[in-house]
Amino acid sequence: MSAVRIGPYILPNRLILAPMAGVTDQPFRQLCRRLGAGLVVSEMVTSDVRLWNSRKSRLRMQHDGDPEPRSVQIAGGDPQMLAEAALRNVELGAQIIDINMGCPAKKVCNKA
Repeated sequence: MSAVRIGPYILPNRLILAPMAGVTDQPFRQLCRRLGAGLVVSEMVTSDVRLWNSRKSRLRMQHDGDPEPRSVQIAGGDPQMLAEAALRNVELGAQIIDINMGCPAKKVCNKA
């Protein structure tokens, strides 16, 4: 089996922990890496930076002590907001940005 490469990062294996709201917080991500996951992804973060002031949002973007590569999933519908959110997450330590483009949840895809 060939190695998984994401940009400059070569993952040690193909076991990737998907981003799951309410599940993949920092302690869980660290546990999964210790148990062998090749990559773990943070809980989904909104692209609307105006909503980042809550404790919950700040915890989702906490990466201190996380092993590399650090990956964050961002959701939103506005390309400019997604770009700004990606840049800010990189400033906070993210190395891989995953744009959520397929979540069927009405809250995420802005469909009622």
